[in-house]
Amino acid sequence: MKPDFLSEMPQLRATSVLHQEGVFGLIALVAIYLRSGDINPALSPVGSLLLSLGVGLAAGVVFALADLLLSRLPAAGELERFQQGLIARWTLQDAVAVALLSGLAEEALMRAFLQPWIGLIPAALAFALLHIIPDRRLWLWPAAAFVMGLMLGLIYERWGYPAAALAHILINLFSFIRLLRRGAEERKSEA
Repeated sequence: MKPDFLSEMPQLRATSVLHQEGVFGLIALVAIYLRSGDINPALSPVGSLLLSLGVGLAAGVVFALADLLLSRLPAAGELERFQQGLIARWTLQDAVAVALLSGLAEEALMRAFLQPWIGLIPAALAFALLHIIPDRRLWLWPAAAFVMGLMLGLIYERWGYPAAALAHILINLFSFIRLLRRGAEERKSEA
């Protein structure tokens, strides 16, 4: 009998994810610098910083609501179980730290570095590839990441890095908190 990949998946340590995201961020900053000699233009807002952050906040709220709706789809069940298992031992502080660093680092890598170089759609595809898990039951994660990559890419082009990074931070934070709460509720009801 074939083993169940989902039940064998180890839990992620938040420190491991933080290290990974730190490497992504460093790669992005070095690559941007090597390409242009200055990281500031790639990481600056388009227009005012306040407007960029306001758009990022609004987009983050809209993305969080979309995530909540997506989580109610039948296809989301296995993905929810998988993601809850990955972060089951995280604290709220872990979730905040990973959301913050992953939003900053992934947007620097995908949008500030890759997107101007390879374009919106290829950068969104690269973002989706980062979310592929070798189990066909989890197809929703890379599909949602591709759409999110397109949206974040459009936000980056119009309002700059701060808007895209803040939106990414908020969607990750909302998702982590929702997953942690649901996991705790399920464990409580099983006890």
